[in-house]
Amino acid sequence: MNLQQFFSSKGYDISEKLNWEKYINIWESWYKGKVRKFHNYYIYNGQRKVKMEKKSLQGAKKVAEDWADLLYNERVKINLEKKKDTENLIEILRQNNATTIINQGIEKSFAIGTGALVVSVQNMEQIENVLDVTYSKVKLEFVECKKIIPLTWENQMIKECAFVTTKYKKGQNYIYIAMHTLNEKGNYVIENYMFKGKYNSFVKANNEEKEGFLDKFDTKSNIPWFSIITPNICNNIDSESPFGLSVYANSIDTLKSLDNAYDGLDNETTIGRRRIFVSGEMLSYDDGEARMVFDPNDISVYRMPQGFNKNNMIEHDDANLRTSSYIETVNYQLNILSSKVGFGNERYKFDGQAIQTATGVISENSDMFRTIKKHEQVLENSLVTIIKAIAYASTNFGNQIIDATKVTIDFDDSIIEDKGAEKVRAMQEVSQNLRSRESYMINYRNLNEQQVKEELDTIQQEKMSNQEAFGFTENIKEEK
Repeated sequence: MNLQQFFSSKGYDISEKLNWEKYINIWESWYKGKVRKFHNYYIYNGQRKVKMEKKSLQGAKKVAEDWADLLYNERVKINLEKKKDTENLIEILRQNNATTIINQGIEKSFAIGTGALVVSVQNMEQIENVLDVTYSKVKLEFVECKKIIPLTWENQMIKECAFVTTKYKKGQNYIYIAMHTLNEKGNYVIENYMFKGKYNSFVKANNEEKEGFLDKFDTKSNIPWFSIITPNICNNIDSESPFGLSVYANSIDTLKSLDNAYDGLDNETTIGRRRIFVSGEMLSYDDGEARMVFDPNDISVYRMPQGFNKNNMIEHDDANLRTSSYIETVNYQLNILSSKVGFGNERYKFDGQAIQTATGVISENSDMFRTIKKHEQVLENSLVTIIKAIAYASTNFGNQIIDATKVTIDFDDSIIEDKGAEKVRAMQEVSQNLRSRESYMINYRNLNEQQVKEELDTIQQEKMSNQEAFGFTENIKEEK
């Protein structure tokens, strides 16, 4: 049995995924930085074909990496309505190393076009139709595009989905298939299957191998336990496809030109190396030992063929390198790439050794600002969905009750505005009664209304305690 046969037996057609794999492979190869039919090539030297490998500047990797760092990093704050719920959620996220998982997940999703965050409950046992959640634990994972199989979708939104993962243990390769489908009540049911073998040929695992494995799990909720991540880019390859487009899908020609220029720079340095041309007679002399005049490992010395004019025993070339022209070309291509992937102009600069990223504050009317906000819209929906799933799983099948009815996400805007200077100005406004303390705490400490109330109450209590300690209470009562 293979994957296509398995899903056909369940009544699903996965031809959409199979047809899309060619694009996944293209974008993935550029993400890795070596495209077989582009970076590997041959040149004819007049005698035979010589195999060559083109240098790569890894532009696609850099683009995806930067978008992930801009959209999700340690400065992004997730808040629920109540402080205790927020603390419980943050603890679960910390246990799952969520900041790293989500950041790397966004990078891979923007590179390949699609990715997914998936929630599951570990260490949960079923005894005679009764779930034992004593030692259960909520787990967050990222699943890359190749392992995602959409089952049903509407307006490019995936409603039901399957995730195919592998695990290697005890000398055997196991394939796990988790199908997230809706039942007649509109609730999500997770069906788990375990096989051993490879994608193109596998068989069912026996019961002993499936120890601690739940075949079917009813979440009893319409909240999906998965969330799809894609760049907020319209799919101009197939508008009906549920898969997203790579952030550099329409920049492949630019990536080729960039690597051509970078490889040309390296070739210019190699080919333009100074060489000394020496006649064969000058390379050795015979004093009974036939010792060499020049070091045989000196690659700057080139032996001329026999018959060379002895009147010109030694000559050299002194070619001028065109490195500045190549560096200018690399920077030109970087500007085009930066603009096409949504960063605007002059995001990157090549200094002759590596790509340098522009730093500093960007204006609110720039292309980069608008694109960041555009991607945040889709990402926020994905994060809110997965947070609600984590809260529901923890409350009903875990050990912590979390109310995620209201979720707020504060993205990192430090690159958009000078937060330090703005915060100082806001503090001055509070001291001059031009801004309320509540407004300051909400905007610059990322607290919600309930947290602000609790913080102000605490400040007031500490203030009263300090006044009592110094004997100011009676004077305050008299003044009142």
